[in-house]
Amino acid sequence: MRRLHLKLFFLRTRLKREAQGITARTLGVRPATMSHLEQGRSMPTLAMLLDLCRHYDVTPTYLLDDERSIEPLARDRWSERANLLGRGSWLEVAEGSFVTTNDGVKLCPVVAGGRFYDASVQAQRMTCGSSQAARELDDSVNAATRGKDYELESMLSRELLGQRKPRSKPKKAASVRSPSVPHGLTAEA
Repeated sequence: MRRLHLKLFFLRTRLKREAQGITARTLGVRPATMSHLEQGRSMPTLAMLLDLCRHYDVTPTYLLDDERSIEPLARDRWSERANLLGRGSWLEVAEGSFVTTNDGVKLCPVVAGGRFYDASVQAQRMTCGSSQAARELDDSVNAATRGKDYELESMLSRELLGQRKPRSKPKKAASVRSPSVPHGLTAEA
């Protein structure tokens, strides 16, 4: 849950585009609570986590899993949480694995290790002429996703640090006394 605060900050500022006070009011918490969550100073309760999921339309798995990218995918939507794959995803299945029901619906089994693709990668996958080309495409897509996520994490971290207020008040300068003259006495020449 190292990245929970970054995800919350991303969802509020980039997807919802709402002020922290608005989010706090909607969720029924103090603005300071939202600030502490986004700064990584505190963790949400279970009830608060579910409220955050509903508000941002994301699953708890997305928020709590550090391996998931900061930008949520279709499968990370609260409204799609009962689905194995999100809308617009393509699933890799073996040749001839489809069966057709009596009412004309085509079904296919989900097998271990089967990959799924979003619409843009699916279009690229269609042009792969060999399994080697498909592996290279998968590697390049995964590397690009990790790179994009790292850049987004760095940008959000810098932005959050820029908003952070000092935790303590600056100390007042202490009065300077001459070490050789005791307090209350004057030095005479």
